Amino acid sequence: MKGLIDLLARRYIAGTHRADAIEVARRLNADGLRATIDNLGENVEDAAEALLTVKEYSALLDDIKGSGVRSTVSLKLTHLGLDLGYGAARDNAQEIVKKARGLDNFVWFDMEGSAYTRRTIDIFLDVHASHPNCGIAIQSCLLRSAGDVALLIKEKAPVRLVKGAYKEPPEISYASKRDVDKNYRALMGELLLKGDRPAIATHDRRLIDEAVRIASENGIPKGSFEFQMLLGIKRGLQKSLARQGFGVTVYVPYGVNYLPYTLRRLRERKENIFFVLRNILD
Repeated sequence: MKGLIDLLARRYIAGTHRADAIEVARRLNADGLRATIDNLGENVEDAAEALLTVKEYSALLDDIKGSGVRSTVSLKLTHLGLDLGYGAARDNAQEIVKKARGLDNFVWFDMEGSAYTRRTIDIFLDVHASHPNCGIAIQSCLLRSAGDVALLIKEKAPVRLVKGAYKEPPEISYASKRDVDKNYRALMGELLLKGDRPAIATHDRRLIDEAVRIASENGIPKGSFEFQMLLGIKRGLQKSLARQGFGVTVYVPYGVNYLPYTLRRLRERKENIFFVLRNILD
């Protein structure tokens, strides 16, 4: 299994160091694409380790600025100590967002499993209130997401809309792919019509075409929203959308924790495995 993951990682993970991610971002920029770089890691159990994550993101933001690449950053709150307490994660996240603001950059808060959803949104809103250069991912697989999107639109907070990669209990999530997609369409429409710089994060061509249709029929400028996709997935589609004048941002993960990260995602849902295999020749 490790050998297979190592093989796949060469395409879907930038590498183990910041310099690897910066170089991938540079190549994406050359194709008209932007990047959002994520230092892989989650569920840290030590405050010192969480502070090392803050230090790494600070250095990453400096490297982005110094290199001139067009890239934001993405982070997970459990990588910043959310399991250690609300205050620790909030303070660490705020330090990174504040640093990014000083460098005219932007931070995306990734969404993790449903056990963290409420706290992630609460911390995000705390930080966003004083540092608006941040946005948050919301998962269409969760029943609660319509209310969360409505709140975030009211707060003028940018939303990255995703389907969700975590296996969730049936009492809080949509059971079928059809229902997840239906909810995605509904939330996407709300965000395009009422949201602030939403990110439509999907590789589903039908949903992408629907977003383009909604924007065209309602006179929504191409520059007021963007598409987001994963590194190594639908590369031709990424470039095609960019050539049409749409903003396209590619999620670029890096770090020494790539193996446990990838294994966890593949073990959580069989759909994650099928998704990777379907796109391996793209």
